[in-house]
Amino acid sequence: MRNNLNYEKISQKEDRRFQAILAMLKGQPLSDITEGYGICRSDLYKFRNRALTAMKNAMCDLPRGPRAPHNRIPEAKEEQIKQECIRYPTMSSYKINKKAGIDSPSPRTIQRIRARNFLPRLAKRAPVQSKAKRFVPEEKQRIKKFMLEKSHLGGLRLSWDIANILKITVSPATLLRWRNAMQPKTVPSVKIINWRYYERKHSHSLWHGDIMKFDHSPERGLYLRQITFLDDYSRGYIYNELTTQSTACYTVKCLISAIRKWKIIPKALLFDNGSEFRGTILKAFCNNLGIKIIYSTPNHPQTNGKLERAFRDDRRDFYAPRSEMSIEELQRELPYYTYYRNYQRGHFALKGKPSITRLCKQDRFTIPFVLDRLEECAVNEIGEKTVNRYGYIRLFSRLIYVGEQFKGNKVQCFETLKGLEIRQDHFTVGILQDYYLYRLLMNNFRSEEIPENPILYKSQQLNCPRIAVAL
Repeated sequence: MRNNLNYEKISQKEDRRFQAILAMLKGQPLSDITEGYGICRSDLYKFRNRALTAMKNAMCDLPRGPRAPHNRIPEAKEEQIKQECIRYPTMSSYKINKKAGIDSPSPRTIQRIRARNFLPRLAKRAPVQSKAKRFVPEEKQRIKKFMLEKSHLGGLRLSWDIANILKITVSPATLLRWRNAMQPKTVPSVKIINWRYYERKHSHSLWHGDIMKFDHSPERGLYLRQITFLDDYSRGYIYNELTTQSTACYTVKCLISAIRKWKIIPKALLFDNGSEFRGTILKAFCNNLGIKIIYSTPNHPQTNGKLERAFRDDRRDFYAPRSEMSIEELQRELPYYTYYRNYQRGHFALKGKPSITRLCKQDRFTIPFVLDRLEECAVNEIGEKTVNRYGYIRLFSRLIYVGEQFKGNKVQCFETLKGLEIRQDHFTVGILQDYYLYRLLMNNFRSEEIPENPILYKSQQLNCPRIAVAL
C-alpha cells in the first residue's frame, strides 16, 4: 500500500514538472509558473534543458540495418555441411548436426543451408505403390472367430497364431483395431520392469526344469503336478507330463525319457531349490553324464523366469478352459497342447516363429550305446554294511535278511531307480524296492510304520555302471 502511494506521489510530481515545462515553452511569465507549480527558477531552467536535449535526440535519424551483425558461418563450414546433405539426403538436420561434430551449426541453420542450396530432404522409404490388403468376408469371419476364442492374447500373439494355424497374414495393429471395434475396453497402464536378459546360443545347451503344483480337486484332496523341461534357446517343451508324483527318482526317470526322445544329453540343467531336484540320485546321475546342475537363487523365481512364464500361459490356455475335466482327460489332452506350443504358437523372443524352428537346429547327437544304458548312470553309493553271523544287516533300525553265505562280509549299498541295491563285488545281492518310502517315513518321524522285517528281493547279476559322455 505504501509503495502504491509513493508511486502516485512521484507520478504527480513528474506530471507537475511536465506541465510547468510546457507552460514555459508556451511563453507564460516565469513568475506565474514559479508561483503556480511551486518550482524555483533554477529547477525550471534545468528541466527545460533536459527536455530540449531529449527532443533533439528523438529527432535524430537511427542507423539502418539489424542491430546485431549477421550470424554467417564460414564458407568452408557451409560447404562441408552442404556436402554432408548431398551425401546423406535422407538424414534429418538433427542427425547431420550430430554427425558433423561439436563445431557444427544448429539444426535450424542446417535447414536454412539446405533451402539456400535447393537440397531436398528425401524420404527413407519409397512411396507405396500397391493398394492396401483387403480381406474377403470368409477370411475376416475366420479371424474374428479365432479372436473370440483367444480373447486373452495380445496383438502379437494373435497375429503369430493366426499366421501359424490359419495361414493368414494380418498385422497386430489390424487385430487390435478390430478388437476395439468388437469389444472396446481400457487397458490399465502397467509399470515396466527391465530385467536382465540372457539366452543360450544353441539348442539343448540349457534345460530349465520345474514342477507346477495346483489343486485340481480340493474336495478330494487331489494335487496334480506338471513336470516340465524347457529348452532355453528355443523356448520349446522338451518334456511335459502331468502326474501326481514329485520325487527326485521320478525326476530322473522323466529326464531319461527326454534324453531318449531328442537323442541328446544337455550341457546344463537349471532347477529351483525344491526337494525334487535336490536328491542325491539326481546329482549322481548328472555327474555320471557330465551334466552341470545350476540352482536358482532362493526366493527369486526370475532366475527360472522363462519356465515360470510358460507355466502362466499353461494355466491360462490349457487348465482354465478344462477345469471340469478329470485327470485322465487332462493327460490325454496335454500332448496336443504341447504340440501346439512347440509347432504352432509364436514366441516374442523368436519374432513370432514357433519353437520347432530352433529345436530342429540340432547339431550333435548321443550315441545309441549311451542312450540304452542311461539307467545304469543313476547310481549313488551311500556306504557299506557288515553282514552279521546270521546273515542280516541293520537299516532303518530294522534287520534285513541278506543271506548266510555273506556273513562276516561287507556289502555295498547303492541308491538306484529300482530302490536300494545291495551289492558285493559288482554282483547284486538283492533290491529293497520300498527304500524311498521307508526313508520318507524316517524323515517324517513315522518309523513305526516301517515293517519289522522288510523284504529284500533277490536280483540277477548287474554290470558295472559306466560313465556316459554326450558326443
